[in-house]
Amino acid sequence: MKILVVASTVPAHEADAVPRFVLDQALSLAAADPAVTVTVLAPHTPVSRRLTWPRAESADSRVTQERFGYAPRRLETLTAHGIMPAIRAHKAMAAAVPMLFAGERRALASAVGVHRPDVILAHWFTPQAIVAAGVARRAGVPFGFTTHASDVAVLRRLGPLGTRIVRRVTSRAAFATAVSRQTADKLLAFFDGAEREALAARLDIEPMGIHAAAAIEGDPHTVAVIARLVEKKGIHVLLEAWPAVRAAVPDARLLLGGEGPMREQLEALAAPLEGVQFHGYVTGQAKAAIEAQAGVVAVPSVVASDGDADGLPVAALEAIARGALVVASDASGAQDLLADVVTLVPAGEAPALASALIEAMTAPAAQRASRARAARERAEGLTWEALAPVTLGRLRAATRARAVEG
Repeated sequence: MKILVVASTVPAHEADAVPRFVLDQALSLAAADPAVTVTVLAPHTPVSRRLTWPRAESADSRVTQERFGYAPRRLETLTAHGIMPAIRAHKAMAAAVPMLFAGERRALASAVGVHRPDVILAHWFTPQAIVAAGVARRAGVPFGFTTHASDVAVLRRLGPLGTRIVRRVTSRAAFATAVSRQTADKLLAFFDGAEREALAARLDIEPMGIHAAAAIEGDPHTVAVIARLVEKKGIHVLLEAWPAVRAAVPDARLLLGGEGPMREQLEALAAPLEGVQFHGYVTGQAKAAIEAQAGVVAVPSVVASDGDADGLPVAALEAIARGALVVASDASGAQDLLADVVTLVPAGEAPALASALIEAMTAPAAQRASRARAARERAEGLTWEALAPVTLGRLRAATRARAVEG
């Protein structure tokens, strides 16, 4: 089976500071079946422009990545760290959105002609699913999409036109998945009555996976956050809660790994606080070093002022895989799949967050061990190895259905 994946955010190389779950999923699909090949198509970024494409992502070259241009190079920063964050940082970047749609449509149509895929998998509704719906229909290829966070909700800004787009694209999709129930609800909100019921019946909740990890017993008085420094991650709420945490646990440490437009603002908030360390963007051994120190992981997500929100941060999944205690907000997506293995607090409420962190940091050793075991057991079903066969089954079902229609 030949799978064509189209996504807006994919790392161009091993140290690229963007999430790699699209690439990890592609590698897991190929690893699960030697008859599967995957081509990943993504827009250029300033980093990718310096590399040669296409490039093999697996030793046997069954996973390859291709890049396409869509705008003058100075504007090809739109997808480097996510479309909405780019527009929030520089409103003029909104002018590049139509160029991205047009460039992606040309590139996807060309890729379909060259690779003759059996199925197209679009990550993010906007713009990938919208573009794929048209290209797939003309080519007679089945397609489906995965919705992450607020990639559908953004179309609310178009009013009735946005609603028509969502309904048309979703009706053409052979399958649809959401990374959390919270994310699924944003898609379902565009439908009502029988249409909503029909979509709910076929909309699968499937988070992005994680790699299996060894158990790590970190310091119970050390809290880690690995996240991009943007509003929806809620790190400002965590810093507001931190004085209460330090008052109860005087040797508490907070390790923040990540970069983003809010770093200067967050560092200013943290300046008078004790025990807070900013480590910048971390990956590989640097990321592992932070994770190994922390017995507690915080995921204090909030709904941003522009409506942006998390789907289900991979950091939460990685934390339960190694047995860390996780304290997450009810805007993180963790309240859907992980409610019984994480501590949930109301989003944006610093006192509640402080209390939950203190409880996790001071829990008796036996209780911590029991909670860690339960978390790791849950994580076993969320590894790429566990999820890949399910995803392949969905993709194969889409190709069989199209064959029957044909």
